[in-house]
Amino acid sequence: MARDYTYAEAAAKLRIAETTLRRWVSKGRISCHRLGRLVRFTDEDLASAYQRMPALAARAGRRS
Repeated sequence: MARDYTYAEAAAKLRIAETTLRRWVSKGRISCHRLGRLVRFTDEDLASAYQRMPALAARAGRRS
């Protein structure tokens, strides 16, 4: 079953700041699903973000 992520969960999964994710949504750089005032992200939304933004994929393999 597909899982929906909140802003905080999706940002953590993408390893970016929540404010960055909110900015990307407002600029249309990442897809999301709106349920009234709620914004949710699916696994497909996050996977497409990785494909469109090579910097995210490069960061995912990096360890701190």
